[in-house]
Amino acid sequence: MKRISRFPKAIAAISLVALVLPMSMYNQASAETQTGMGLHYLGRWNSGSGVGGAETSAYDPATQRIFVTNSATSQIDIVDIANPSKPKKVKSLNLASKGVAGIQSVAVRDGLVAIATSAADKQSNGKIFFADTNGTLIAGATSGIEVGSLPTHVSFSPDGRYVMSANEGKPSSYCLTAGTLSTSTDPYGSVSLIDVSGSVPSAATTINFESYNDRAGAITFQGGRIFGPNATTAQDVEPKFITFSADSKYAYVTLQENNAIATVDMTSKSISEISGLGAKDHSVAGKGLDAIANGTAAVANQNVKGMYLPDGIATLKGSDGTNYVVTANEGVSRSYPCLLGGTSTTAVESEAQPISGIYDATDSAITAVKTAVGALTATPFAPATARAIQVTASTKIKTAYSFGSRSISVWSPANVDGVDTMNQVWDSGDQLETKTAQFNAAGYNSDWNTTSGAANASDSRSTQKGPEPAGVVVGNAYGMQWLVVGMKGDGGLALYDASNPVAPVFTDYINTSIRAGNIVTGKATATAGDVSPKGLEFVAPEDSPTGSALVIASYEQSGTVGIYEIPNLLPSAPRSVKATASKGKIALSFKAPASPGWKGAVTGYKASCTSPKGKLSKIGTSTKLSITVPATKRNTSFKCTISATSVDGYGVKSAVISVNSK
Repeated sequence: MKRISRFPKAIAAISLVALVLPMSMYNQASAETQTGMGLHYLGRWNSGSGVGGAETSAYDPATQRIFVTNSATSQIDIVDIANPSKPKKVKSLNLASKGVAGIQSVAVRDGLVAIATSAADKQSNGKIFFADTNGTLIAGATSGIEVGSLPTHVSFSPDGRYVMSANEGKPSSYCLTAGTLSTSTDPYGSVSLIDVSGSVPSAATTINFESYNDRAGAITFQGGRIFGPNATTAQDVEPKFITFSADSKYAYVTLQENNAIATVDMTSKSISEISGLGAKDHSVAGKGLDAIANGTAAVANQNVKGMYLPDGIATLKGSDGTNYVVTANEGVSRSYPCLLGGTSTTAVESEAQPISGIYDATDSAITAVKTAVGALTATPFAPATARAIQVTASTKIKTAYSFGSRSISVWSPANVDGVDTMNQVWDSGDQLETKTAQFNAAGYNSDWNTTSGAANASDSRSTQKGPEPAGVVVGNAYGMQWLVVGMKGDGGLALYDASNPVAPVFTDYINTSIRAGNIVTGKATATAGDVSPKGLEFVAPEDSPTGSALVIASYEQSGTVGIYEIPNLLPSAPRSVKATASKGKIALSFKAPASPGWKGAVTGYKASCTSPKGKLSKIGTSTKLSITVPATKRNTSFKCTISATSVDGYGVKSAVISVNSK
């Protein structure tokens, strides 16, 4: 179903970097339900930079501005979205003069903007810069606060006291220098805490994983991966994304390459727990995948394990106060010199290999998998592989572990000390791949070529990571808890009702890419629409310029920011209202509203009738209401309306109908 009415009828030329396109130019795939719930497109801001021009963004409700990371120009673009249909750039904060070569993340709270940056040497320590909402660096911290290597995500704790960065610590290679893997080649992964409760941000407390150096075997046994050749656990872990418990006592950090989640105790400022995630069994009904790139969408069960390898993470809260986390299980693989036993410092070796190239031909089970889905990429570094087993370019596999689970998962953190396996309470199974096949057939399991700028063929990514869910955000609106996931390999957003965190319900899908466009040659005017969502932001109704909940999505390949609304839908108007009069009675009949509202149920109806002689009303649960007319109000003309009620309140009134009382 395409929402034509939600789009402008003609191009609104705002500026070179802010363009709203007409409906006719959209590949606007949508799955809006009959209740009207869903994501509605409002507008787009275009950086004009193309790839890397808008990877993440953060919204400030006081100024109604978003702060957008532009890694293509090493700056933060400040954009006014007071009118979300016509976003307008205010100014940019350029940090190149501060030695910044990359901007990875941005967050804002109470007028303070935190910006995660890196230098040209990605293995060196990064910095967090702080600015006000006008783009002026905070006095006393204009040179930035040094944190760990490659801060890839920055976030405020819910109580506002701390800014935390997840410092990925990516290696440049796994080649040895004087017989060792130095920390200048493979730096420590870490998290950094900056106290922002004072007038000037404090120096950072950076926490690494050295205390787990002797726990590599335990982490792999619990379903994680510690596998960089000659790397210690402290070097091997790569923190990616952060979320906090609602009470700010804990932070949960995805260790993407390691297929694990770390728990940070905010009181002791320590890594209290590393939880392995294990793998998804794609042979189980409802957990299949499309592992064949043949131009046809075909989700099926296969004898393959999918490593979760999550990127984004967010916090969910149960009605009883229980804390959960939800992950977007993107999948990721390592490609570096010396990864597979080579010694060349320039020859890149990748762990992602087609099953047909690494299967053990002496094993009948994996041979059958090779015959069925031989082009699917898998790893020789499987979870639970002992560190003592050396993996080389000639290593063969007996079980296929692919990258990413093509799903989102809800987990229950234990908040205990040590190493364990995190308890999964829900997984979306094969729903994302099935829904994208249904609603985005032309762009199914396909991304875009960042060299030519054109869209790749449908189904071309099925042998890799499929729809590639990477970002996830959670927010509350209209008495409900919402979850949005962005899919890099598909380009779309999926909306879930997560009011019950252990059983989220798919609600909607929207995709505002334009497959006929080009992300390279058409970047100045965003001819490709919105391509490859990465950062997601949820805006509550009370903070929104429209009064309704918003989802702000940053698209890393098109360099655009899409703004979507989740409307507040009370019950729509009752239909086909009829009125008749008899002595002392007005009888009203009608049809139920087409939309019952977010709660999905109408609890009753209210009839309101007015006349020169006074007002009458009646409340009931039936679509037939009878109003008693007192003698003093008879023989006059009444104008009547009907409105439905839900637990959220009264809905839209029906059209007025007139009747003469008797």
